[in-house]
Amino acid sequence: MTTATLTLRSTPRLSDAVRSEWTKLWTVRSSWLNIASALLLASLLGLQFGLGTAYDNDHPEPGRAVGPEAVGGFGISATLILQVIVAAFALLTVTSEYATGSIRSTVQWTPVRRNVVLAKAVVLTPVLFVYGVLLATVAAVAGGLMAGSWADWELQPLVTDVLSVAFYLTAAGLFSAGIAWVVRSTAGTLTAAFLLLMVLPLMLGQSGLRVLVWIAALLPGGAGQNYLSGSTDPLSPTVSLLVLLAWTAAALVAGTQALSRRDA
Repeated sequence: MTTATLTLRSTPRLSDAVRSEWTKLWTVRSSWLNIASALLLASLLGLQFGLGTAYDNDHPEPGRAVGPEAVGGFGISATLILQVIVAAFALLTVTSEYATGSIRSTVQWTPVRRNVVLAKAVVLTPVLFVYGVLLATVAAVAGGLMAGSWADWELQPLVTDVLSVAFYLTAAGLFSAGIAWVVRSTAGTLTAAFLLLMVLPLMLGQSGLRVLVWIAALLPGGAGQNYLSGSTDPLSPTVSLLVLLAWTAAALVAGTQALSRRDA
């Protein structure tokens, strides 16, 4: 007579946590509503930017040179507005668990708390990248169609711009998820992300004071804008990229520490 033996893992593996986070992400309506609304806005913004380009080039100011505009630029312009929606998509994966109290079940099933943060980051990274590709492509195509003969559809610059947008939105989303672990509330995290990704870089970057321009460039949103635009003032795109990655890594580390040290 043989005896069946059942072996239970006392500590769930990281892969189990990743599968759980993937399921949670796609079984809530907020994820789909966020994506649908962002894609709609991307198309509308692309149409607006394309129409503006066509009008400005058809009615140029005296002495102003006109010419076709790369359609990838429409995707970049739309990204600078839509980035807050993408940030909300990422941060809600964290704050919604605190709002519903399901975070207690999450840390019970995954007692190694750094794995909870890591699992969410592993799931969000490819999702945010694809999300960024979709948004940039939709805005670029819509803008290019509206711009008509003033649109430059050269493939290589378009691919470069779309991938740059996707990379930036991935970093910005992970940054937002990182600070969500620290702040915990949706309103508070969204406010912090809105300030650091859009408001402060925009306000300080337009200042006449050089020190404020530098501060703007060192913020995550300012670094992202420099990276996307290819600007070398005050930082090169490469340095801007490193600044952005540093913010993202710091936010995730801070989030891991917050979850590990505080009660869920």
